Amino acid sequence: MMQMWAIIVDSFREAKAKKLFWALLAISTLVAAAMACIGFDENGWSFFFGAIKKADPVFQSGTDAAASLIGAIVSNVLVGTYIGWVGIVICLIGTVGMFPSLIESGAVDVVVSKPLPRSLLFFARYIGSLAFVLVQSAYFVLLTLLVLRWQVDRWLWGYLWAIPLLVLSFSYIYCVCVLAAVWTRRTLASLVYGLLFWVLVFGLAGLEGFVGTDSKAQGGDVVLDFAERGSVGKVSYVIHQISPKPGDIPVILGRQIGALSSKDMAMAITAGDADLFSSEDIQKLELEQRRFDSISPAKSIGSSLAFEAVVLLLACVIFSRRDF
Repeated sequence: MMQMWAIIVDSFREAKAKKLFWALLAISTLVAAAMACIGFDENGWSFFFGAIKKADPVFQSGTDAAASLIGAIVSNVLVGTYIGWVGIVICLIGTVGMFPSLIESGAVDVVVSKPLPRSLLFFARYIGSLAFVLVQSAYFVLLTLLVLRWQVDRWLWGYLWAIPLLVLSFSYIYCVCVLAAVWTRRTLASLVYGLLFWVLVFGLAGLEGFVGTDSKAQGGDVVLDFAERGSVGKVSYVIHQISPKPGDIPVILGRQIGALSSKDMAMAITAGDADLFSSEDIQKLELEQRRFDSISPAKSIGSSLAFEAVVLLLACVIFSRRDF
């Protein structure tokens, strides 16, 4: 156990030694500082430190509505875009070389000679890589939590769920990088395969949303049941169900912090001026909300972790049986 812990710590130190680790911390600090440009007072809320003001008593400082609005912005914009896209790419670049460096000639001979099963060595290295993302996520979430406390005059403790959720979102993609790394032994190849898989996952989610919707239904778009789908729709549904779902993470987090729905947030940003939206826009927002409401956190995370477990098991078998 002590040897396994030593490998985890050593893996984290290897990732931390890279300049990318500190660069990502600096970017997170800048993003948290930019969040402070959104403020709430007794008149409503404002952008850019009061340069743009929205007079709306509903969103006064300290109200549930203000907390829900800032929660929607955080879960959809910050977590969904910055951490969900930019952050994952940077973390992949920072950790993708962990396994190729482990199994390169010379280094692996020393490691496998130790009295530690290769399977434990594999998972210790994997956990050490995730520790890099855990520290980055914890720093970003705790820092932005302080900003949120200052903005809405209350603690959004549900936002702390973002720490494990962000690590989960990263692990869904990173497991494929690890499989590619032990198979090819090349850092660039594992990064490319991981990014391609990431694009494929979001593409499948988009396809599922497209073929799983009846745009000709009376009363607007509706989400089709499995039995109502065509052959392509059924196949896309099954593939989507068994594949990782990083796109669900912002939705799950939004529920934990009581964030506004997409429609309500759009109305709040436009000061409730419904004339700015066409009936088609309203229908799309309502459809998106119905899709979000249908997401089960347990089902989404459970199926994603099952996929990750299968990929890691395959990678572990290759790592354990390969001659170095």
